[in-house]
Amino acid sequence: MGITIERSKITLANEYIRREMDISKGPVSTAYKIRPHGASRGEAWIPVFSFEPWLPFEASVTVNGIAYEAGPHEQSKDWSREGSFDVTRFEQGRGRYGDVLKLYCRGRNDQVPGLELVITYEIADRLPMLTKSVKVNNLTEETITVDNVCADVVRLFEGKLELAVFSDYYWDIRKEDPYYFSFTRFEFPEEIGMELKPGESFETFTCYEAITSGDRDEASIILHRLYKEIAPWMTKPLIKHIVNTCETYEELLRVADRAAEDGIEAVELFVGQLFANTGDYIPRPDLFPGGWDDMKRMVDYFHSRKIAVLPYCSTTIAWPDSEVFKQHPDWQYLGPEGIRYNPWGLGNMCYQSPWGPYIEDKLLDLLDEIGFDGLGLDGPYHRLPCLDPDHQHPNPHCVEYMNWHWEKRFFGEIAKRNKIITVPQEMQSMFHGVSQRPGGYREEDQNEMGGMPLVVTTRAYVYDSRYKDPACATWTSCNLEEYHGHSIEPSDTNPATYDHAIGGVFGYGHCGALYGKRLYFGDVTRAIFRKWIQFFKTYRRTLAGEMVHLARPNGFEPDAVMHVSLEADIPAVLVVFNPVDQEQRVSLELPLNYAGFTAGSQAAIGAGGVIQLDSRGHGIVSLKLRANEILTIAIEQVR
Repeated sequence: MGITIERSKITLANEYIRREMDISKGPVSTAYKIRPHGASRGEAWIPVFSFEPWLPFEASVTVNGIAYEAGPHEQSKDWSREGSFDVTRFEQGRGRYGDVLKLYCRGRNDQVPGLELVITYEIADRLPMLTKSVKVNNLTEETITVDNVCADVVRLFEGKLELAVFSDYYWDIRKEDPYYFSFTRFEFPEEIGMELKPGESFETFTCYEAITSGDRDEASIILHRLYKEIAPWMTKPLIKHIVNTCETYEELLRVADRAAEDGIEAVELFVGQLFANTGDYIPRPDLFPGGWDDMKRMVDYFHSRKIAVLPYCSTTIAWPDSEVFKQHPDWQYLGPEGIRYNPWGLGNMCYQSPWGPYIEDKLLDLLDEIGFDGLGLDGPYHRLPCLDPDHQHPNPHCVEYMNWHWEKRFFGEIAKRNKIITVPQEMQSMFHGVSQRPGGYREEDQNEMGGMPLVVTTRAYVYDSRYKDPACATWTSCNLEEYHGHSIEPSDTNPATYDHAIGGVFGYGHCGALYGKRLYFGDVTRAIFRKWIQFFKTYRRTLAGEMVHLARPNGFEPDAVMHVSLEADIPAVLVVFNPVDQEQRVSLELPLNYAGFTAGSQAAIGAGGVIQLDSRGHGIVSLKLRANEILTIAIEQVR
């Protein structure tokens, strides 16, 4: 297992992956096989490619529209292209997950640009994963512009092969190869135009190649467990309350007092609450007449009540009324035909202008000097072009890569400080230090809907989104006061909607977010609120595991999810919602094998019942739910 080398033959192998290479005539994978479920499936290995004697190439770099491939010097009669690089040396080492191999590749002849490719592989010791990345070094005395880099090419056989490939780049890196039919390239989705001066280099994204499953739930569970190994900071969410309607300094302090009394663990002071605008980040003089000293005293007070506190801010937005916007219009993105972008939606400021160091200093000071526990970021960069010739991007093509790299480095700085980052950014941002992102709800629904229809619709979309990323790394929306003109319409006299809204947050394994100054509205809703806070804290470790989809919300029959964990004392928790005002019955098949239950064992369902599991570790439970009832049931193994 790991990496073995015998002259020019190299094998990268663990229980799930076996990749054999020959580097005598260019870097070549001569075999790539996977074994889903590892050794438990026996000795049968599934080929990633078969009819060809090797993969067409290991990596590729495109310069001036020409692709130079690091692959076999000679290919079969069907593929006449030749590899452009020799392996000049290799290095072995240890990485975060297992053994590491680096192949140093240089051009075979004068027709290949004077670049060195360093192809890095890491085969995990215990995880079903292989990672790969490419570094490009300019060895010449001239500036070279790299159009693109391909980190790998494999046959995915969509829907037929239990292999998932993802990256830490924000956007889809998959592209069907136009020449090597049925092979999928993993490269930057657009031309990056990276200029390398003599001696300069840059690295691609990390390409993660993971063995999953043909079952959708099982595949998501496998991937989510990998994500949490890659980004362990996502597994410790805090119960969060969001406020932006306090009108006095004393009212802000009372938010901390009530949060401590109610079991809240973090408060985000939302848009407009702390600062005169988004951009200048000057404390509001009406709330903080003493400026930064007053704000620091407020943060210290939250900490004295054991409450983490985060400010709303943005790395990419400057409002039109901010001084930085007025004084530096040239720091904005410049689009085609001189268009500047609207700062009320996506970000309008370019990291590659002086805005980049300006906003980095501003936001890090909030953490380092004022003592905030993290940043509630908004307005992410979303691939907006910038044509400003005075910014640090040498051409419009490289803006996307350079902005991704800026955020990767900035998020890493915050993660090193052990601070929280929440941002409406792509899932891959979590690999760089982001703690949470939106969990699948739509703000469009909040613009039009309220009450139970909004609650059920939100829960349905969040249910779907949990296939993509785990609950502990996401938040969902629970508007206890109007947001975009609507709310869940909480009521102490008709509390079902409130119960389902709060339950759709904590019952789905999310830690928030609860938006509004008041968290409950009387004795009935206070009891419901405390019930769900206690539920989340009791089963926190189980909820930080994975979610199994049992029945999708539709508004007229019971819907259900099950949380599973191989590490928690309580291995599974079942949550079932009855969204209608009448009694209903439901039978659910529980795949408890995901929680570590073995074939033929017994499971204790709550305080009373015991069910027998079948040969797959599955069992059937039948339940009766009162009108609008939500059942939460802990499941344990019968010893």
